[in-house]
Amino acid sequence: MTQLLSLRVPAELKHPLFFSNEETILEKEDYNEWNCLIQLENFPYELLFYNKVESYLPWKDGDGHVPELLEKWKKIEAECGLLFSERKAGQALEPMKQGIGLFLSAVYWMHGMPVVMSAWQGQIKDFTYIPVNLVERLSFILARPAFFHSYRQLSELFREFEKQYVKSRIKK
Repeated sequence: MTQLLSLRVPAELKHPLFFSNEETILEKEDYNEWNCLIQLENFPYELLFYNKVESYLPWKDGDGHVPELLEKWKKIEAECGLLFSERKAGQALEPMKQGIGLFLSAVYWMHGMPVVMSAWQGQIKDFTYIPVNLVERLSFILARPAFFHSYRQLSELFREFEKQYVKSRIKK
């Protein structure tokens, strides 16, 4: 039997791009274990964690999940590229939101932490494996998610992050 949970959006995750309401609904069973088919743009595992609902914690094995997140991005990147090439920027907002959520999840999880949107600038700059000027670049993307330049910047961030990920794996 499916258990729908009405969860408050915690202060840690409040950001207008990802949450327009104070509450959201999730099916708890979907998050008891890792499922690579789940959409991550609204940080479902973090929602459950910050609401103190027992679920899978993907950041505990962040290194193991990063390759899957990078693969998901490649599909979203192609979709966004097509939309921008057809001058359909308005339709690119949803896939861009998915991509931004994937990127944040990958960066945080690789560093063993759940995503935090409330103080991300301060936290991310202290991470070891991140692209150059990440705070400035990601701030630009979050402010203008449906712009072509944001798409290009996000694509570059993913490429640079993938190199950082490989570097971290070699060092371990």
